[in-house]
Amino acid sequence: MRKTPKKKSNSKQKSQYTVMELPSNNEDMEVYVTKNRTEINERIVESIDYALKNRMTGIEVFCFKDSSFVVVLHRKDFKESLENVFNFSLNNQQFELCTRVKKLIEKTDRLGFVVKYKYKK
Repeated sequence: MRKTPKKKSNSKQKSQYTVMELPSNNEDMEVYVTKNRTEINERIVESIDYALKNRMTGIEVFCFKDSSFVVVLHRKDFKESLENVFNFSLNNQQFELCTRVKKLIEKTDRLGFVVKYKYKK
């Protein structure tokens, strides 16, 4: 009697990300960012996490209302953005987000080492 092959489980589905829309007016944007800084930081972390999991070199994070402009984060800027989010979260005692950010910073360090090593032929 033969065993039937195991089916692959879909427990590790790739997460979805969305681009956050910001107001295009400077005054409105300042008010929006001030009120929603925590949500913006979480969205940045989610976007970077998605990009790292999917081996992307960059990812769109924000777009502006009634405009074709978008903010794209490139892989070389991931660590700096994560460090800014970490510092803000630490100052505001958002420790769960700090933990997620710290893990992503370590992941970018590991990936950065691999990329640098491969290019030094």
